[in-house]
Amino acid sequence: MDSTTLTRTLKVYLVEDSELIRQRLRQLLDALDYLRIVGEAGDSTAALAGIADSQAEVAIIDLHLASGSGLTVLKGLAQQGRPVASIVLTNHATAEFKRERLAAGARYFFDKTNEFHLVRQAIRHLADE
Repeated sequence: MDSTTLTRTLKVYLVEDSELIRQRLRQLLDALDYLRIVGEAGDSTAALAGIADSQAEVAIIDLHLASGSGLTVLKGLAQQGRPVASIVLTNHATAEFKRERLAAGARYFFDKTNEFHLVRQAIRHLADE
């Protein structure tokens, strides 16, 4: 468990088509007592429905999904007016992609290959708000 307990528990939704990456994210996040993983999806349609149904406050989103894309999820959340903090975690981390996704509503943007650990820090920051 994280040593600092917060009064707020964030509801987190995982949007990733790779079961292996979802498992890695769960392992990274399960030790944090200020969040609860409320759902998972591997495609954009299921993700948008699941985020709404679970009333998730944070979504960790890959750009490449089995069906649709992470950009579709970001745009869908914006259209729904859902107050969801979006964290993009992708292998497509060029500066142009980053600017585009941040403009589409992503709050954070991380590269899976060398910034995976920053997801935990970003969620901590969101819990402190």
